[in-house]
Amino acid sequence: MYDAQKGTGLNFAVFAKFEPVPVLHTGLAIIVRTVPTLTPGQRLGPYEVVSVLGAGGMGEVYRARDTRLGREVAIKVSAERFSERFEREARAVAALNHPNVCTLHDVGPNYLVMELVEGESPKGPLPVETALDYARQIADALEAAHEKGIVHRDLKPENIKIKPDGTVKVLDFGLAKVAPASAGESQAEARATLTMGATEAGMILGTAAYMAPEQARGKPVDKRADIWAFGVVLYEMLAGRKPFKGDDVSEMLASVIKDDPEWDGIPAKAQRLLRSCLEKDPKQRLRDIADARLLLEEPAQQQAMGLRYVPAGVMALIAAVVTALWLIQPVPVTLAWRFAVEPPPDTIFSFRITGTEISPDGRFLVFRASGSGAPSLWLRPLDSLAARPLPGTEGADFPFWSPDSKSIAFFARGELMRADLVGGTPAVLCEADSGEVGLVSMGGTWNRDGVILFATRQGVLRVPASGGMPVPIVAADASRQEIGFSYPQFLPDGKHFLYGIASTDAGTSGVYAGSLDRPQDRVQVLKTEAKAIYAAPIAGRPGNLLFLRGRTLLAQNFDAGKIRLQGDPTPLAEDIAVLPSVRGAAFWA
Repeated sequence: MYDAQKGTGLNFAVFAKFEPVPVLHTGLAIIVRTVPTLTPGQRLGPYEVVSVLGAGGMGEVYRARDTRLGREVAIKVSAERFSERFEREARAVAALNHPNVCTLHDVGPNYLVMELVEGESPKGPLPVETALDYARQIADALEAAHEKGIVHRDLKPENIKIKPDGTVKVLDFGLAKVAPASAGESQAEARATLTMGATEAGMILGTAAYMAPEQARGKPVDKRADIWAFGVVLYEMLAGRKPFKGDDVSEMLASVIKDDPEWDGIPAKAQRLLRSCLEKDPKQRLRDIADARLLLEEPAQQQAMGLRYVPAGVMALIAAVVTALWLIQPVPVTLAWRFAVEPPPDTIFSFRITGTEISPDGRFLVFRASGSGAPSLWLRPLDSLAARPLPGTEGADFPFWSPDSKSIAFFARGELMRADLVGGTPAVLCEADSGEVGLVSMGGTWNRDGVILFATRQGVLRVPASGGMPVPIVAADASRQEIGFSYPQFLPDGKHFLYGIASTDAGTSGVYAGSLDRPQDRVQVLKTEAKAIYAAPIAGRPGNLLFLRGRTLLAQNFDAGKIRLQGDPTPLAEDIAVLPSVRGAAFWA
């Protein structure tokens, strides 16, 4: 019995009992275990206790000093003596040697001696690239374990630590299982192993939330249970919420078995991986964590998209190319994603396809569509089938994104305006001579320092993203027969930029480069009467310039530091729809 007056030396663990049948039966039991409490200076063999790190239903965790080697370690003391089977499996885990696995140094009669990891557990929402970097390291740790037949079975944020240098360590492989449950293992032993990682007081909901459906049903598990938990952890790092919810153990486990996650707010480039990891049927789930690692290494820019527009009842397919890098150079895995975007109900895409842009984070598409009234801008998340209109954007044209993907600038009624995605009335930034779309298009670009450049017939102008008086930085040169400017685009340094010049002299028309510091210095990069788009480097591959030649979309390596093309252009797509009035606006990135 628990002595309420003394209140020491005892820990409570509340857990659910499972029956391995299709219908989930749950009940609660309070288990009281006696845990030996150690004080600083006490020893477990050669290990001298320094301080308490934490406590749970299975025992307590201490910071200790290995007196033989002079290093600090973490010791997890069990409430019970280890069985011969558990000690055998723990020693197999100790054979793991991987930079992302917390090393198991030693096994005592009722304690584990582990590497002491200083750091915090990951907590979402995290920036996409940060979450994916952590996920790669977790996948590497699991792959190393799975190759040795070791299944963790209790992967969750609390068992993951991020060191100050960004290195990820996966903890508690000491509670893992070596190889799947054998035919001779009793159901009681299987259930005991199932709940082993979930007995820390106050942590049952956290652990239940990461159990694979077959694990929640009390069935034997293999490495695919770790792949499920990996998917749940990555989902939380990206969304900042759990994919499955419940107020108690039974509700949580029922949600794991029956419910599907909500995908709002999950970046499109991570959804294919997450859906593969979170298949409820283990036979349909990703079979190997190494495959997850390969999917994580795929760049978001590896997409090719199609946009359908319907002017006056005529349907055409407009190709959208996000990047060419993975088509130009051979790589182990190459995926091209193509899909059509339908206009919203009771609308058609505007005949002038000058209002289509993908956000810098790859999550949103903004486009121009019209119904019974004036054309306006619509916003569609790429992981959704629904689009919504942006209020106050009637008559908008040539939208372009802020670098943080939170705002859109556009031209309307002779003004440059800004709309924030969080809502509110669009703000006027300055007057802008929008003119008529004829031989030349326009457009704008926005850098991380809050500088906006936009193009008019007379030149390229500069204005703060907060609004103000526009200042010309590139002006038309009559001696060169220049008649308009178009499509400025900042390069990665935020100082240099590309822009188009139209001229009645074919040798003058083309794509040029300039800089904020010396805008008067012009460098012709490419001779063309259409636009060009710069695609940034990925995974060590060079950046590329995408441009049209006739109706063929080409990509050519482009050194943004030296402002020059390299090598020969490579075809990406044929028969690109071209509308001469918008000078190559039939593709974007």
